[in-house]
Amino acid sequence: MKAQPGTELACRAHNLPPDHPAQPRGVISYFATAALAEAATLGDWLARIEALVQFEVEANLLPAFYRPELCVLGDRSHAAPGKATSNSSNS
Repeated sequence: MKAQPGTELACRAHNLPPDHPAQPRGVISYFATAALAEAATLGDWLARIEALVQFEVEANLLPAFYRPELCVLGDRSHAAPGKATSNSSNS
């Protein structure tokens, strides 16, 4: 969701549940960090985050209401943080 200029956004983020092995990390930072190693693009990164969250929800390691709702604003094919861009040229 993209806010109109001059409007406010509300953000509610959870820390991982007390019994989660990665506690006291935040939900978003934990999954974003875990997913980044295998992501080449922002779209890959988001898909990997969603897959990791889904796995943990299905395994009852993470309550479903902790699921982050994330989206990429912009070009999903842009290189993920720390990754080389695929459209660079050596002219």
